Amino acid sequence: MKKMMRFLMIAILLATVLTSCKKDPTDPPAVTTTDVTAITGTTATSGGEVTSEGSSTVTERGVCWGTVANPTIADSKTSDGTGVGVFTGSITGLTPGTVYHVRAFATNSHGTSYGADVEFSTSFLIKSIEFNTGDIEKWEFFYDATTKKITYFDDYWNAALDKTLTYDYSVPGKLTLMNGVDVYNTYDLNAQGYIIKDYNNGHTFEYNSDGYLTKYNEYWGGAVDNIYEMEITNGNITKITKFAADGVTLKKTKTFTYTVGDNVNGIHQANATDSEWKPMGNLYGKPSAKLLDYLEYWTPSDLTVYKSSLSYVFDSKNRPSVVTKTFSSGPGSEVWTYTYFE
Repeated sequence: MKKMMRFLMIAILLATVLTSCKKDPTDPPAVTTTDVTAITGTTATSGGEVTSEGSSTVTERGVCWGTVANPTIADSKTSDGTGVGVFTGSITGLTPGTVYHVRAFATNSHGTSYGADVEFSTSFLIKSIEFNTGDIEKWEFFYDATTKKITYFDDYWNAALDKTLTYDYSVPGKLTLMNGVDVYNTYDLNAQGYIIKDYNNGHTFEYNSDGYLTKYNEYWGGAVDNIYEMEITNGNITKITKFAADGVTLKKTKTFTYTVGDNVNGIHQANATDSEWKPMGNLYGKPSAKLLDYLEYWTPSDLTVYKSSLSYVFDSKNRPSVVTKTFSSGPGSEVWTYTYFE
């Protein structure tokens, strides 16, 4: 009798343990939200991780967003695959200078689960950039009200209007810059709107899957003259190496070190193109995620490491308004002044 009782107690205990390990037949998924990165005036990137499918297969996952906390799939959303694992979503159609909320979501046959609510602010569109090294050059930008693409900009030299360049996107996959009635340049664009070929000289550009420029082939006289290769670390351009046409002979190296401050207004500071107006509108891929602290550069013929340090003045909305670049190689500095559309 005692043996029988022991057997029954053990059987009951095992049944209880096994039952407690079974999934509830109506379990929803479990999902977390990742940080928001690559914020511009109209786009951002977020995502999440489905850590458990629950009691049935996850048939949809993505991120949803809106201007009110705890958005749902009834708001704007992405669709970024199925099942468990990490995913990334592209948030589009945003309004510059606006506070948004985003959550990851995952759906199975028993319902939709959400990750934590993450708040972020889109950047303000840059209205003008002024470059002062004694003489003053200024670029003032104008944008399409719907797409927020640049429609034209005025180029001033010492306060006098030098030229106006208009952006023509009327031919799919191409951008033509017009200087009055004359063609200034024509470019081929990829599906993301990044320049992949410059028709003035044949320069070509390559990007990684995250949208950062990784290689730039410079052509002069119909042949490769220089090759630039960019290294990307945690969303920042950390190194640009310039090679001769053979792709092996080193000509110059630049390394970039960043501050902790986010580059929320998309200022391009590590440009292989060495231009301030050309990268505007992210035509040459994404800018670095952080603001630049300093850069160092050297060449094989002169191994002296030269350094340029940057300092910032921020306006009342925590936007860089004055950026000063100071050189270690001698006296002098460059001063950049930014204004923004409100």
